[in-house]
Amino acid sequence: MNSQLLIRYLSITSTLSIIATALFVILLEIRLVNGLIAAHVILGSLAFVVGGLALIAKKGGRLHKLTGTLFFLLMTLSAVFTLIVATMPFHFSTSMFQISVMTLYFLLGGIRSLYFKNPKHHYRLDYTLIGVTASVSLFILFYSKWLYGGFQPLQTVFGVVAIGFCLVDLWLFSQPGLARKRWLVLHLSKMLAGYATAVTGFFVAQKILGGYFDWFAPTVLTLLTIFYWMLKLNVFALHGRTFKQISKV
Repeated sequence: MNSQLLIRYLSITSTLSIIATALFVILLEIRLVNGLIAAHVILGSLAFVVGGLALIAKKGGRLHKLTGTLFFLLMTLSAVFTLIVATMPFHFSTSMFQISVMTLYFLLGGIRSLYFKNPKHHYRLDYTLIGVTASVSLFILFYSKWLYGGFQPLQTVFGVVAIGFCLVDLWLFSQPGLARKRWLVLHLSKMLAGYATAVTGFFVAQKILGGYFDWFAPTVLTLLTIFYWMLKLNVFALHGRTFKQISKV
């Protein structure tokens, strides 16, 4: 999918989401913040379902492309609404703000990695995404320590994960041609990480495991899945030999 078509779809989805939020506020006579939260929940729930279909669909197939695009649109709007709510009076949340920024970084990075195949691709926006995400993660990490007197589990774990992804991206972009060669694993890892935030929201809302397990279990499973795909795609190949061949030596 070309970038112009993606922007068009995103614009249509944004318009419909704003209209739906306005209807929530007007017809149900609820506050704007509650309308935004309702829109976030609906969009996130749909993204959770659609993203699951994209995950099990044949990679590169028509169903995968369709559900993957829908997941990106739904989850992006859900993250944007969360970002707005997290900065509103009486609803300010450093953890939700941080997770929203991280989610947008994963989603936008996952889509943009599809264009890394183009040798003329410009990485200015990609570097901007890295800078914003790393800055927000570092700021909230130490702001929470100053505010609460110590590092907080949510801000620390998600901050470290986000910064880790940013550092990997910086290294890849600094190596000539490497991002173009590894576009697929970048796409898979970013979209999987973006889907993990939807799964985390579902776990937390439904209290599947309880406590911090709901927050961190999806992240651990996602990192293990990414590692599996890295092995499958021979990311760790050395001098033409795969990881499996090296491990037998």
